[in-house]
Amino acid sequence: MENMNGLDFPIADGTHQGSRVSTALLVVNPASRSGKRELDSVLRAFGAAGIACELAETDAPAHATALVRERLHADPHAFDAVFTLGGDGTAMEVATALADCPDAPPLGILAVGTANVLARTLGIPVRPLAALTALLDADEVAIDLGRIAGGPAFAIGLGIGLDASMIAGASVMLKKRVGYLAYAWSALRAGLRLERFRARIVVDGTVHNVETSSILVANFGMVLGDLVCFGEDIGHRDGMLDVCVYSPRTLRDATRILWRMVFGGVGGDRCVRIIRGREIRIETDPPRPMQADGELLHMTPVEISVEPNAVRILVPRLGARRWRLRRALA
Repeated sequence: MENMNGLDFPIADGTHQGSRVSTALLVVNPASRSGKRELDSVLRAFGAAGIACELAETDAPAHATALVRERLHADPHAFDAVFTLGGDGTAMEVATALADCPDAPPLGILAVGTANVLARTLGIPVRPLAALTALLDADEVAIDLGRIAGGPAFAIGLGIGLDASMIAGASVMLKKRVGYLAYAWSALRAGLRLERFRARIVVDGTVHNVETSSILVANFGMVLGDLVCFGEDIGHRDGMLDVCVYSPRTLRDATRILWRMVFGGVGGDRCVRIIRGREIRIETDPPRPMQADGELLHMTPVEISVEPNAVRILVPRLGARRWRLRRALA
């Protein structure tokens, strides 16, 4: 069954399933761009909806994972849903904990971060009160996750190279001032450098040696509605991950790849290679920083595996208006 937001999501049990939330855990990142400012109004909205809401505030990276694990260990059935009020990082920290518990409740995302890529991709409104209204009458859908060995899970993708440089180059002050545009400015500076590195990629036991400027281990092929396409055949519920190797040699190559991501498809581009598998190891020379769903990680090497149907997420039945540029201009 295709969800009405246009994304190819199956309902978790194969039929229409409403969320029916009466008890909730709300995990808040006070350091997120608008988290503290929105908290009181969100708590009032829970109360007005007749939902008993327990509040848990984070105070350090990965704290959200620990908070949710602690509560689910005490009683996995204490909550009908776990909501996050924060950015993509907070949502994925909570998803990491939910994926570890077979009977975990679904995840509801109230996005108040800088980029909010996950919420936008799922069709969740980026205004918290509108999101809460939509998610209290939502469907539960199951998606795959990528799992970093000894580390967190990710939903959208793990990047090495250009996008990690983009995340690293966006200062906290700039993000507070201009929000998502901080990443655009950082991406422009990183893209103009076209730094290349060598990588050894092992996918399900097969070795691939490449020279590249960007590697993305993707779980979603289309993000931000259908504004950006990493690869036309990448699925978020196929039990696989896709290693996308982008290797432009000139600024013209880079511009062409970006154009095709937005207005067409990158599958036939001579500077793009996509390798599909379940178990992945990536080594780079020299070691490179990584990001997963917008959060900076340690340096390569990295080992990654896919966890099929790992987490259930509340997805609005009527998603936000989606971009149609690709279909209009392709």
